[in-house]
Amino acid sequence: MKIVVAGGGYAGLSCLMEVADRLPDAERVLVDPSRWHLRQTRLQEALRRSLDGLRTPFSELGDQYGFRHVRASPSLSRKALARASAAGRLAGEGIDEDFDALVVAVGLRPRPRPRQARWVGLADLKGTDGRRLVRRIIEEAGGPSDRATIVGGGATGLQYLFELRDALRREGAKTRLALVDPGRRLLPGQPDEFHAYVAERMEQSGITYLGGYGLASAGDGELELKGRQGGVRRLRSAFSFSFTGMKGNPSVLETAPTGQVLLAGEPSERIFAAGDCSSYRGGGFDSPSAQAAVRKGRLVAANLERFARGGRLKSYDSPELGFFLSMGVLDGIGWVGDRRVIVTGSPAFAVREAIEARYELLLRGIDTFGLL
Repeated sequence: MKIVVAGGGYAGLSCLMEVADRLPDAERVLVDPSRWHLRQTRLQEALRRSLDGLRTPFSELGDQYGFRHVRASPSLSRKALARASAAGRLAGEGIDEDFDALVVAVGLRPRPRPRQARWVGLADLKGTDGRRLVRRIIEEAGGPSDRATIVGGGATGLQYLFELRDALRREGAKTRLALVDPGRRLLPGQPDEFHAYVAERMEQSGITYLGGYGLASAGDGELELKGRQGGVRRLRSAFSFSFTGMKGNPSVLETAPTGQVLLAGEPSERIFAAGDCSSYRGGGFDSPSAQAAVRKGRLVAANLERFARGGRLKSYDSPELGFFLSMGVLDGIGWVGDRRVIVTGSPAFAVREAIEARYELLLRGIDTFGLL
C-alpha cells in the first residue's frame, strides 16, 4: 500500500507516526513545501529562544519514521482532489505520485495582514528570528510614548502579547502595548473566568485593551479602528502584529465521521483529511487546534490500517480534553477534564509545559497518547 500525506503539521506528522506502527510495510510519502516540522503551539516562544529549537527537519523525522519527503505544494482544491481520486495520482508542480490513499493535512493559512512595512503576521513569524524582531520593535517604537499593537485577541494573539511584554521588559524598553479585538469578550469559547483573568493581567501590565474594535485601515504609524456599535477611533502604533484569524487552504474539507473527504456528497474511498483543514461530521472535538489535529491524524492512520485489511472504519469521537493559554513565562490559565476547574498562574504554566512535553516525547518515538 502507498500512502501520501500532504502537510507536515501536527495532523500529518501524527498520522505518519501512527502508520509507521500500524502499516510498517506501506510506502509512505510526505508532501510539504517546507524543510522542517514546526511546533507552532510554541511559536511565540521564539521571542525569547532560537526558532531552530522549535523546528525538526523532515529528513530526520523521515529517517526515524520511514517516510520520504517531497518538497512541493500541489493544488488541493475540491476539483483537484476529485481528479486525484479518479486517477489515484497526486500531480502538480514538483510532484507526481500515485497513491492508494491520500491524506490531506495542510491546516489553515493566516488571513492577509496589511502590507505596510511595520506589520508582521503569523506567516512572517514562522520564518523570523524573534529576538531580532524584538530589537527591531524597540528601534521602531523605543520611546515612552510609542506603542506596539496586537490586532486579534484569539489564543495566538494573546500568547504573543504577553511574550512580547516579557521580552520588552527584559530589554528595559519603555514601549507601550495595546490589544485590539472586535469581540465583546476575550476567548468566547472558554469559561468567563478566562476573560476576567486575562483582562486583569493586561491592566496590571499597563496594556491598553480596545475590545469591540476591528481594524478598518492601516496607515503609516496609525490604525483606524471601527467599533462594533459604530464610530471610528484612531490609534498611533509604531509597530503592529496581525492575528485576525485563519482561512481555508484553499478550503475547509467536509468529511465523513471516518475522516473520508466528501466528494460530490459521498465519502471518498481513498482520500482522507485531518487537522484544521477538515470539518468532521458527527461527534468529537472538531475545533482547529493541535489537540484535535493529533487525534484526527491518529484516527485516519487507524482507519488506513482497517482499510488495508478490509475492516470497518471507525468514527471520530475524541472529546475536548482541556485548553491552556500561555501568558509569558510562569503565567497562564487553563483547564483539564472539567471546565469548571480553572487553573491560573504558575500552576497553569507548569501544566501547559507538561502538555507540550508530551508532544515532544511523541516526536522522539515515545507514544504518550495511547491507542485509539
